[in-house]
Amino acid sequence: MVNSLFASTDDWDNQLESTGLGWPGFFRTLRIYLTHFRGQRSAIMQFVAPVAGTEGEAWDTLTAAVGLKGLSVGQRWTAPAGVPALSGVAEYVSQSPYDALLRLDKPGPGVAALGAFNFGGQSMVALNFYHYGDQAAETVARETTPWQGWIQERFPMPTELK
Repeated sequence: MVNSLFASTDDWDNQLESTGLGWPGFFRTLRIYLTHFRGQRSAIMQFVAPVAGTEGEAWDTLTAAVGLKGLSVGQRWTAPAGVPALSGVAEYVSQSPYDALLRLDKPGPGVAALGAFNFGGQSMVALNFYHYGDQAAETVARETTPWQGWIQERFPMPTELK
């Protein structure tokens, strides 16, 4: 892998190091795609929200909300009531960094990549949904609004950011 960047400050070492931290997750997602969804069309939904507290607290809030707390690799799972339709199998779960990859069967075939991270001193949660198959674009069109509403309800803007 080769990374390059243009930086507006002398902090480029830290910026370059930060970019490298995301590669393992993308390669894990690629492995799942190539193993289970190779050659299929894709569409993506991405959501990021600031959360009060630490990265660990943000992760606990996210995993509790979608019913992932205590989930192990290989375990089947279905999101609890109140969460848009979501179920599948855990492919990867980590507490360092805080992230999980779920191979989905609902709302359609795909991968959900969930995580918590610190960005400029602010804890954030991220939910990225990679949908595959001939219905991928339709799944994203149908599911985007319910997920936006769920995120806004579960992760309102922290008071200090308003």
